[in-house]
Amino acid sequence: MAVSTAFNGLGGQPLGFYVVGPDQTGRYRLEDDGTTIPLIEAQGADTNNKTRAEAFSAMLEEYGGEYREGAGELTTLPLLLEQVPQAAMKFVALLLRLQDLVLLTPERVASTFREDATRAIQNSLAGTGVEIKEDEFIAPTIEFPADLLIRAPQRDPVAVFLAATDQRLLEAVVAHMAAIHEAKTACSIIALLDKDTSVTRKTQKKAANRLTAVTYYEGDESAAITRIQREVLGSRLSILH
Repeated sequence: MAVSTAFNGLGGQPLGFYVVGPDQTGRYRLEDDGTTIPLIEAQGADTNNKTRAEAFSAMLEEYGGEYREGAGELTTLPLLLEQVPQAAMKFVALLLRLQDLVLLTPERVASTFREDATRAIQNSLAGTGVEIKEDEFIAPTIEFPADLLIRAPQRDPVAVFLAATDQRLLEAVVAHMAAIHEAKTACSIIALLDKDTSVTRKTQKKAANRLTAVTYYEGDESAAITRIQREVLGSRLSILH
């Protein structure tokens, strides 16, 4: 039985589900149409990301749902017929709550950006022989660690600061000045911003005039990662491509 509701999903269509059964034991299941999670991921919310995966798991546990990854379906545990009405209310609540994965809190957004960007950079440099360390200090005397410190043979190290706030971008600037004037360490420092609205224009200008590069992730991820690749690998990048 297909059941429609008065609520809309991410695609703008009415939110609905199926009542499937009875099975050989006389039990029923509630299932979605298999598009809930794909639509969420199409909005840029990767449920394999650690932060979102934890939120996803918590929601499933709270509302008694299960996710069949192979089929891409959300479902309930087997239900007696008299349990179906109450379970249906909880299942609809789950479908609505899952849309929140697209609109995480600012703290979770910053964490998600860090995880997504880190994975993208690591994947882009896989097999190139570079060394990547997380939360690494450029030099012992520099106060703020880089989110990623990347070393390629016969190249100066590249420190990547993943900046979702003004404070983090300013830390990259301070680290850059300290590397030059205190540690006297040759390195490139790149700030990768979550989006162009993550920090104020004043801070962006200050960083752009001092750092090796200020790049923007959201909406142009491939170009942002390529800019970091180019700084890490230099002329080797054209050979690899």
